[in-house]
Amino acid sequence: MHVRLLHILKMKRTSNYIVKWACSFLKNWETSLRFNEQMSDMRKINADILQRFFISLILFLFFNASLIEKCEALRIKIKVLNFVNDINILAYNRFIEEICRTLSRMHDVCTKWACTHDTTFASEKYELTHFIRKSKRFDMMISIQIKSSVIKLKSNVQVLKVQLNMKLRWNVHLRQIEANHITWMLALNWLKVFTWETIFTKVRQIYSIVIRSEIAFKASV
Repeated sequence: MHVRLLHILKMKRTSNYIVKWACSFLKNWETSLRFNEQMSDMRKINADILQRFFISLILFLFFNASLIEKCEALRIKIKVLNFVNDINILAYNRFIEEICRTLSRMHDVCTKWACTHDTTFASEKYELTHFIRKSKRFDMMISIQIKSSVIKLKSNVQVLKVQLNMKLRWNVHLRQIEANHITWMLALNWLKVFTWETIFTKVRQIYSIVIRSEIAFKASV
């Protein structure tokens, strides 16, 4: 994966300085384990593009760029939504059968791409839904066969932490936001009482950075 990523950066005409920096960033990783106050020695590890760094998100976008371009070059009725390693494919047609055939074809394209880029797609995480208000007019039991797995229809799917309902209703997503908000506020109150007592500025800072930004991100999506 590292070699392929560096090749992609060069193909995208990224400056040599950035390519060399990325090469240094991706190698010579070390880690240690700690249990019961005991620390192990440092050991070298072989890791792919680690997702905990902001720069890793940018590198993932470069890495997946060729897949998005390959999908869009087919000139069929699809729209690819990509965020780092989370890929969603929206196919549209007047007939559900055609949509399922299109999605199956797109999976074949993605599989071929994965073979040449030393990566895999987790088929157990696949989700399928149809966005339609009047479902009685169509056969909603149609599923998609992916190798030995059958991807069945779901009434709600999650896209970038947003719950999308097949009839484009937002009740499920709103209930999730309310539940998450209760959890966040309980944690914030606990932290305020037992750690900082009543330091309002610290509490407000965490609310603005963590809770409010999380809600705002989902709203924009």
